Amino acid sequence: MKKFRIRTLKVRLIISIFVIITSVYGLVFMLILLADHGGIIAMENLYRIGHFRVMIIFFLLSVIIGLLAFYRFNQIFLKPINELSTALKEVERGNYQIVVSTDVKIRELHRLMTGFNRMTKEISSVELLKKDFISYFSHEFKTPITSIRGFSRQIKERDLSNEKQKEYIDIIYRESNRLIKMSTNVLTLTKLEHQVTFDAKQFSLDEQLRRTLLLLEKDWTEKAIELELDLDELAITSNEEMIKQIWINVIGNAINYSKQGGLLKIKCKKDGDFAKVRIRDYGIGMPDKVRERIFEKFYQGDASHGASGNGLGMSIVKRIIDLCGGRIVIKSQLKKGTVVLVYLPLNVKQGSEKNV
Repeated sequence: MKKFRIRTLKVRLIISIFVIITSVYGLVFMLILLADHGGIIAMENLYRIGHFRVMIIFFLLSVIIGLLAFYRFNQIFLKPINELSTALKEVERGNYQIVVSTDVKIRELHRLMTGFNRMTKEISSVELLKKDFISYFSHEFKTPITSIRGFSRQIKERDLSNEKQKEYIDIIYRESNRLIKMSTNVLTLTKLEHQVTFDAKQFSLDEQLRRTLLLLEKDWTEKAIELELDLDELAITSNEEMIKQIWINVIGNAINYSKQGGLLKIKCKKDGDFAKVRIRDYGIGMPDKVRERIFEKFYQGDASHGASGNGLGMSIVKRIIDLCGGRIVIKSQLKKGTVVLVYLPLNVKQGSEKNV
């Protein structure tokens, strides 16, 4: 169908050129016939040169004009359409990185080329998301699946005491929860890595922090952690769900790495055009080599082995903050605790990061 349309267009152009040639030839010949002695070519000159020779000369002139017109039409119409046809074949083969030139003078063709480039970029983004998601799963899911399989076999093939069975079932349950949490985090991170814009609305940041603490109440009450809050009333315009993910991960880490009966301080203040949130724990802290790599996917430093996690939480946090046009600063000392400073713009209408 595409080839037929292109050939049809070529036929139309050839017919158009033929019409131009014959029209020019007819017009010129008419002028010759109507010319008087003071005209371009007088009738007496026509008979002197020879009627047939004059017709040949002006026919050749018409052909030259027609060929020039055809060349111009080819540059304006056929060249970009042929380029688009070639690009479509590349997309059919699975090459979504193809880009066509948008340097076209015709407005409709320019829109068509721009729309094609936008389409391939979106398809490419979806393909990358799919590949990354599969890659992450194969990278990190092997260990808990192997663990679940091993303990299930032990329960099935051995005559175990009730106590041992309960222990193995608890391990299977924990590993299953780990898989669920990991799959959710992988999917969230993969989506965020290919996201450029987002919807934004105004909400209360201090109220969101309080709701996050209520959500994590079971965790900090189990460790008897004392909370010290200093939250100014502060409204920001951003994506509420994404910002919530920041606090769930950062405050969750602060609780996980705090000591029994420890202290957790949270402050929320306005700092120029930014909201500044400071989260301070007095837990185990981390060395510089861990702090420097904390935003890497699946990275877990030595200090992380004492608590559950999959090395994705802080990668999610960093990506969200980058999308919002904010920044994050982490200071930590071993056995003295960690300070996390998060700066978020007060007013974000869309993702402020440019398309990559």
